[in-house]
Amino acid sequence: MQVEVQKRFPRKKVEMMNKLISYLNEYRVVAKADLTGVRASQIQELRKKLRDKVTFIVAKNTIFKKAAEKINRKNLVEFANMLKGPSIFLFTNISPFSLTILLNKNKVKVAAKGGDIATSDIFIPAGNTGLPPGPIISEFNKFKIPTKIESGSIWISSDVIVARKGEVIPAELASLLSRLGIKPIEAGLSLSLAYEDENIFTAEDLTIDLEKVKEDLRVSIQQALSLAVNAAYLIPETAPQILAKAHLNALALAIEVEYPEKETLLNTLKTAYIRALTLAEKANFKFEETKS
Repeated sequence: MQVEVQKRFPRKKVEMMNKLISYLNEYRVVAKADLTGVRASQIQELRKKLRDKVTFIVAKNTIFKKAAEKINRKNLVEFANMLKGPSIFLFTNISPFSLTILLNKNKVKVAAKGGDIATSDIFIPAGNTGLPPGPIISEFNKFKIPTKIESGSIWISSDVIVARKGEVIPAELASLLSRLGIKPIEAGLSLSLAYEDENIFTAEDLTIDLEKVKEDLRVSIQQALSLAVNAAYLIPETAPQILAKAHLNALALAIEVEYPEKETLLNTLKTAYIRALTLAEKANFKFEETKS
């Protein structure tokens, strides 16, 4: 469905609405991420990385709602009514949970700004900076970065960490890092809302602890294997344990019935010896043990 231009509705908004309508018809999943604090360079990098899987559109929530009203998809308007704050919309055919994992795996490095929080230790490697000597040397000194002048350039004498994870990055350090071509901030998009097949998912629904998932999966596999072994369900994964268990049970049975077999003979003789000692004690019979 295409929306015609009306005098009270600017052409650009109509074009954006028609684009959203097209994507809402094409893709089964739409998700919303908050644009607050997100940089244009970050979005550009993500578009390059994920262009085969995700389409990114920056649009106003009001325009998205108007587009949603034109689409006959259950709960889509309700999804639109839940939108808050500046939005970037992600259209895809992968599940919201897979999209969350994909975004977490594709965070990008961006230049630091004054006041940013270091997402990891910020490391400056030794080597030629390519910068000519001058007042900038005082900036290196301020942050205790060892330098030397060589071949007309400033060289960093040894590797150095200039900020630890969680620390605030001063504006002067951010500027220096930028001049050195270092992008220390790891940034990504976090989904705040998603829609798939009539279902709406909040940020809390989409929070995935991969380590917990791995541990739960490990425990489930172990429990399934244990159940299969106890039920003697023979598959490649359980065969070694089932055969070992059967072997031990067979040995125990052979010992119990005193079946003379190579693997059980020693245990059978020990059992017979202990029984003989017990009987002798009860009969008050004493005999001399033979030393070997």
